[in-house]
Amino acid sequence: MAFNYNHCTLVGRLTKDPEIFHIAEHKIKSVLTLAVDRPYRKDDGGTDTDFIPVCMWGPTAERSQKLLSKGSPVLAYGSVQVRNFEKDGAMQWRTEIVADNFQLLERLPKRNEDDNTSLN
Repeated sequence: MAFNYNHCTLVGRLTKDPEIFHIAEHKIKSVLTLAVDRPYRKDDGGTDTDFIPVCMWGPTAERSQKLLSKGSPVLAYGSVQVRNFEKDGAMQWRTEIVADNFQLLERLPKRNEDDNTSLN
């Protein structure tokens, strides 16, 4: 019996609109970054914030593009993935959350890109 468990739940705000990538013929990937405050206070009363990369695939990625925008408060859950790759002759490591799903915590109006007004 294996004792492996990889689950992560994050609550934060999007730092920018989700980016959508079309990979191969039918694969869709959404990449976003969640700003998550750490639970402790510094001596000056402020907090530190972690900027955590999150990716989603398929229908979840499509929904993220339709529902999420910069500043959206989001709960995302999935698993932690660490991958490595070579760039400029050096090994690079990237840790990210592969989200199975997300929950929009508050409905924010999407902006109309043509005239920069909110849609109701």
